Parts: sequence; C-alpha cells; structure tokens
Amino acid sequence: MSFFDTYDNLDEEVKELLQHYKHKKATGYEPCTLENFKLQLLRLSEEFDLLNINYIFNPYLDIKDNTLEPVALVNLINSVWTLLHYYKNVNEKADRLVELEQNNKQLNAHIKRLKEKISLEKNEAKACVASAQKIADRSDTMLQTLTETRAKLLKVTKQKAASEKNLQNEIARLKLQIEKLSDRLRNKDVSKPCSDFCDTTLMRLKEREKQQRATIAHLQKVNQDLLHQILDLKEDLLLSGLNEVNINK
Repeated sequence: MSFFDTYDNLDEEVKELLQHYKHKKATGYEPCTLENFKLQLLRLSEEFDLLNINYIFNPYLDIKDNTLEPVALVNLINSVWTLLHYYKNVNEKADRLVELEQNNKQLNAHIKRLKEKISLEKNEAKACVASAQKIADRSDTMLQTLTETRAKLLKVTKQKAASEKNLQNEIARLKLQIEKLSDRLRNKDVSKPCSDFCDTTLMRLKEREKQQRATIAHLQKVNQDLLHQILDLKEDLLLSGLNEVNINK
C-alpha cells in the first residue's frame, strides 16, 4: 500500500489535523479520552512543532494494539519536560518583567521627585542671586552715601576749626585795641579839658564794642551751626553703619 492510498483511507479529522500540521495552524483545546487519544497526540505533535519542540507522532508507527510504543512514550515525556522547562523559563521571565516594571515605576517616581527638587533649588538659587544683587546695589549706594557724608563731615570740621581760629584771632585783636585805647586814655594830660575828646573816645569805644559784640555773636552763631551740622553728619554715619551691619548679618 502506497502513502497516497494510506492517506486516502484516513479519517477526515486526521486529514484536517495533518493539513493543520503542514501549515502550522493552531488547534483548539479538547479534553483527552480513550476514544480520541490518537487525535490528541496528533494535536500535541502539532503544538509542539509550533513551539519548536522536536516531537513527531505517527499513529501508524507509534500505536500498536491501541497502546503507545515505549519509544514514542519516551519522546512524548521528553517533549513534555522540554515544554515544562519552557514554561518555567517564561514564568521566571514574566516574574522578572513584573519586578522590573515595578522597579521602573519606583525609579520614574524617584526621578520625578529629583526633577521637582532640582527645579525648586534652581528657583531658590535664582531668588538668592536676585537678593544678593539687590544687597550689592544697596551696599554700593550706601558706600557712596557714606563716602559723601564723610567728605562733608571733614569739610564742616575744617570750617569749624577755621571759624574758631578766626574767632580767637578777632577776640585777640579786639582785646589788643581795647588795651591800646586804655593806654592812650591813661597817657592823656588830665590838666587839659578832655570832655570833647572823652566823649568822642567813649562813643568810638561803644561803637567798636557794639561791632565787636555783633562780630562775636555772628561767629558764635556760625560756630553753633557748624556744630549742629557735625552732629547731624555723625548721626547719619552712625545710622549708615548700623544698617550696613544689619545687611551683613
């Protein structure tokens, strides 16, 4: 009997299974029974082939008296062990993938928190730079004001010293004139009438005294004004120094 005659004598279901096997089409699951175990072995053979497991079932060579030959049984057991090994490997890889996915989620969450922290630190750094720039600008302005105030204080101090010196010189000059006039009066001849001379001299003395008092009052006022300016400048310097200390803190 040729192969073609044998093929033609096969049941339609077996022919369909062989066609599925030829085109590597997946078959549906069906429970195995004593009546259909040959069909199930053919289906297993087809499924094993799809999974690249080396198992071929031939119902005309592997079955005798409705019993599976030992060699065919060994091949089936080895194929089942191979399938089990594949299953374990796939299961382990699936577990690792789940673990990796979980780790990836945690890593992404950690990266997100780091990005938010970096963004916050950048904003804080920008705010610090802006604050430092404002402080630097204020420091420059305060330094310029302090320098100008010190220059004014030095100028006013010099003016005060000059005014005091002029006041002392003017007082000394006026005292000298008074002493000279007194000497002239003492040296006059008392026997001669001096009413006119005395009246004139007294008037001149009173006029000079009035002028001298006015000059002294003016110099004292100038001196007092300079003293007030010095106190105001010293107060400005003190306040500037306190503000500078607060900024440095």
